[in-house]
Amino acid sequence: MQKNKRYFSLVIGFFLVLWLCFFLFQQLDLVTADLGRFIKNGEQIFQGNFWGVLNTNFYSFTHTQYPFLNHHWGTGVIFYFIHGIGGFTLLHLFSIFLAIFTFLILFKVAKKEAGLVVATILSIALIPLMAYRKEIRPEVLSCLFSASFIYILWLYRNKEISIRWLWFLPILEILWVNLHIYFFLGPVIIGAFLLEKIIFYLKGQKSFLKPLTIVFSATFLASFVNPFGWKNVFYPFRIYEGRGYLVLEEQSIWFLEKLNINNPSFLLFEFILGLLILSFVWILIKKRKKFPLVNLFLATGFTFMACWSIRNITLFSFMSLPIFAKNIKIIWPCLSFETLNKRILAVSIALTVVFLIFISYGRYLPINNINDFGLGLDNRQNKTISFFQENNLKGPIFNNYDIGGYLIYNLFPQEKVFVDNRPETYPIDFFQDVYIPMQEDSSVWLEKDREYNFNTIIFYRHDATPWGQKFLIDRIQDVNWSPVFVDEKNIVFVKRNDLNQEVINQFEIPQGVFSLK
Repeated sequence: MQKNKRYFSLVIGFFLVLWLCFFLFQQLDLVTADLGRFIKNGEQIFQGNFWGVLNTNFYSFTHTQYPFLNHHWGTGVIFYFIHGIGGFTLLHLFSIFLAIFTFLILFKVAKKEAGLVVATILSIALIPLMAYRKEIRPEVLSCLFSASFIYILWLYRNKEISIRWLWFLPILEILWVNLHIYFFLGPVIIGAFLLEKIIFYLKGQKSFLKPLTIVFSATFLASFVNPFGWKNVFYPFRIYEGRGYLVLEEQSIWFLEKLNINNPSFLLFEFILGLLILSFVWILIKKRKKFPLVNLFLATGFTFMACWSIRNITLFSFMSLPIFAKNIKIIWPCLSFETLNKRILAVSIALTVVFLIFISYGRYLPINNINDFGLGLDNRQNKTISFFQENNLKGPIFNNYDIGGYLIYNLFPQEKVFVDNRPETYPIDFFQDVYIPMQEDSSVWLEKDREYNFNTIIFYRHDATPWGQKFLIDRIQDVNWSPVFVDEKNIVFVKRNDLNQEVINQFEIPQGVFSLK
């Protein structure tokens, strides 16, 4: 029986990894992503521009020396190194491996707490949300570090490992603080386990506070081991102070729904969150003596992050797996592999999969757009840059916010960008008094055009902002500018002057081709 159970566990694990890969195997879209800039950061650091990458916005010709703090500089080095070895395909595989490893760590905890049945069904439901953020970003490392912290602390809490394992946490924190801004979660996660012990101690229960207190302090001090010292430690709590531009991924689900921006993932998240809350309510009413305090602390923190910003849905989904499993074990302690035969388990899994496919029908599953399914970079997006370089176009370039990272990766240092998708690297008045008004008002555009002497416009044509759409309409009708290239993602204009006349003669797109929707 034990051998069959182990074999069945391996089969289920393989199935779950394939389920996760099914969502993650989508070709990379570099046009509106940050990935290109991360790779360029690593390249510039290797070339000796360490402090420039870390402290100034030297990719831009508008605010080259504007100070900022590059909290994810280490990730750029890793991405650049891997990209140099195997290109975007290897980098994509690396990101997928990190996601799989993160999942397996937390699946192991969930399986220990509630058994294979519960861990499997929960995983099937949560995996689509774990893959919500398919882009390659530094936060995939934060998911891995968070999972590692929870794994070590969870096993220590259950007396399955010795205290010596806790000393890995400050070491991991030193890496984390140089890779992503979510490093603050390290001390926070330790604090959740420590707070539970403090509450037990205050209630008169035997509870050893000293080990976790020391490790918490050591981990917090480890976060100071970075190029910026104390400034970086407190940066996560003030990063939004100097932003003059609204970032879509940093808004809540409910804010976006009011703007009629919907995604099937939002429905699934709300469903999972409702069940998670219900599980705590049920335990509070029926099993109060077994109420899992550390689960509540962790769930509250990760739920707040996910409700506050959709970019945290993936993090919430990963961390919810062991929390949910523990809650279900408290509610239904008799549920195990032995109490359910394989037929019931198979039917449960099948029904779960059918349910998820049903609610995901449409835009959600990658199989609905077979052209996007695969590894590495979607080469269709290279057309814009190829056109720019093959026709020897020149700057200064006016570009919109979305494609700054794309242009930085492909054109820097030959060309700098007007703006890129890091609002913290530009002053607030730049967005409020320059960037937005020059797209809304043609007189402001003319004024800024005289100031910067733009020669080329490269614009992400699916920019959903009202000022972005108005700008495109105005430029198509502008006799001073000629549209010379358009593809699935971008449109390119060149100024009508002697420098661009040959390109205009050969590639100008008639105004009648364009239409409003």
